[in-house]
Amino acid sequence: MERSEHAAIKIEATAPQSICAGAASSPANAWWLFCALIFAIKLLLLWLDPTPKLFLGDSGAYIWTALTGWIPSDRSYFYGYLVRWLAVWPHSFGPLLLSQMLVSAVTAIVFALICRRFFEMSNRLCFFFGLMCALDPCQLVWERYVMTETFSLLVYVLVLYWSLAYLRDQRLWQLAIVQALSVLLIGFRMSYLLVVQACTILLPLIAFARCVIPALRNRSGARPPEAGVLKTGLTHVVASIAMMFIMHGAYKHANGWLSNRQPAYLYDAGAHLVAVWAPALQPSDATDSRFRDLIANGHQFKIDDLTLRNAQHFGEGFLIDRWRKIEKNRRKRDRIARETAMNALRRRPLQIAGLALKTYMGYWGIASIQSYAREDLGGGELTDEQVKELIEKFRFTTVKSLPAQPFSLLQRYFLGGWPYYFIVVVSPLTCAFATWVSRQRAFVFLLFIHASILMVVITALSPQASVRYLQPISMLTLLSIAICIDWLARRARLGTMQSAS
Repeated sequence: MERSEHAAIKIEATAPQSICAGAASSPANAWWLFCALIFAIKLLLLWLDPTPKLFLGDSGAYIWTALTGWIPSDRSYFYGYLVRWLAVWPHSFGPLLLSQMLVSAVTAIVFALICRRFFEMSNRLCFFFGLMCALDPCQLVWERYVMTETFSLLVYVLVLYWSLAYLRDQRLWQLAIVQALSVLLIGFRMSYLLVVQACTILLPLIAFARCVIPALRNRSGARPPEAGVLKTGLTHVVASIAMMFIMHGAYKHANGWLSNRQPAYLYDAGAHLVAVWAPALQPSDATDSRFRDLIANGHQFKIDDLTLRNAQHFGEGFLIDRWRKIEKNRRKRDRIARETAMNALRRRPLQIAGLALKTYMGYWGIASIQSYAREDLGGGELTDEQVKELIEKFRFTTVKSLPAQPFSLLQRYFLGGWPYYFIVVVSPLTCAFATWVSRQRAFVFLLFIHASILMVVITALSPQASVRYLQPISMLTLLSIAICIDWLARRARLGTMQSAS
């Protein structure tokens, strides 16, 4: 009898533990199932659409880096080495596409983790928007291209994850991880440089403003309680700047060593800027008399034509091509172009802003957004030598005229997603509204800063509207929409509870 009573007591004691263990394992199982679903969808899409795609110019540069080690002067080069490891050595683009599929799946999973860990959304909402991230037309199509977009987006979402972790915990080692990932990010795609540099200062400021503002509202005592927080915050700002200079300096020196040039992020930045801002240039902006005369005669190559800014950079007979024939020294040529562009920015900032606004308005129009989307899928003609090289190095057979190929499944999906792109281009407004309604305002304010800076980059520093440039902004858009829907869901639950009571 005593033995049976003892056993009953033991069962009763262990029963709550079993229930708790089962309850704890249920959410974990749900996350494992979500991850399995994401990978299964990605594998299915890869099976349905397995053909590699090329974007002439960019893809050619990365392939040439992979084959020869050449470092491009106008773009980042890390992706070229991935192409070497994942495509040149296996003699096939298959491992590269498989890797990009896996990387894209991980991106969607990290996105869902951000929703859960930092914005405390329900698992159901996290899984839904993680799935939307995995199926985002701004992201999905680039898994098939020999382009850096997919890998760079994973690094970007990791930068975002650790930035939010730093805002929450304010640990210096987390800030170091953000800076290290940021260097990796610009090594994949230099268009992130401005947001990386800005957040070097803004990220620690936002983190410690979260502590200082409540302290100021509830001030008491002779010694301000926020004094220690301000001192720590200043230390983190200085440390962040120091880490950026050290790590970015190492990147620039590595770039210079590989290129056999002076340390720099890029070597054609001046040419890019002066071409993008060509309609705003005046002869007086030039710091060299020869370049001044070239701008003065800009009517010969339609320097004021907004639609020819890309041609001013790359086209034969246009601004940069003519300047290249006049000034043979590459370093001096780019320095003069950069100084000229910066003079135009200092003297006529409103005109430069007007160019950015006109670029932004290029996104607003059904015909124009569809046209830009088709352009982003790549075009042009391959030479016989390039076709032969693709066959020899990668066992990849393609036609010479890329536009002659029928659109693949993911390309048609990308083109059909044009209504969504109108939502993406107002991402700063969506993030601003999410900042207003969110309980984690500092977190969402960081998203607003990212979206705003990236929007400036794709308008003020781009020759035309491009759906491809919306890729990282699309992720911020989905995250801000998720925050707004979570706010609505919480309000609905609160209203139901109040009515029930």
